[in-house]
Amino acid sequence: MANILIVDDEVHVRSLLSDVVERMGHNPLEAGNGNEAFEMYQKQSIDLCLLDINMPEMNGIDCLEAVKEIDPEAVIIMMTGYPSAETIIQTIEDDGYTYIAKPLDIQRVMDLIERGLKFRESRLRGDE
Repeated sequence: MANILIVDDEVHVRSLLSDVVERMGHNPLEAGNGNEAFEMYQKQSIDLCLLDINMPEMNGIDCLEAVKEIDPEAVIIMMTGYPSAETIIQTIEDDGYTYIAKPLDIQRVMDLIERGLKFRESRLRGDE
């Protein structure tokens, strides 16, 4: 069972994704902004993160950069309702695992979670 952190300022998005993560047999954790997410990374083991880009207090890009400083192997799937080439490039430059646009395709989210968990496992083993 993996710890999956869901970070979004929209409660209904967090709730939907938490239900999906639970159905997949994993443990969902929730944060409403980047500051809360960063604090959670400091306190417990996170296997994968679904991270919204546009949030108050600390946005997703800043959170991604902060998390990568304390956990370089973090697997983070960036989410946004405002996709642009700039945010895709920033995600890649900051070593985000991948990027998905809202509205979310739940099957795609599930596939990305499973692929992301396998990717993290292989990195932690030193396969990459």
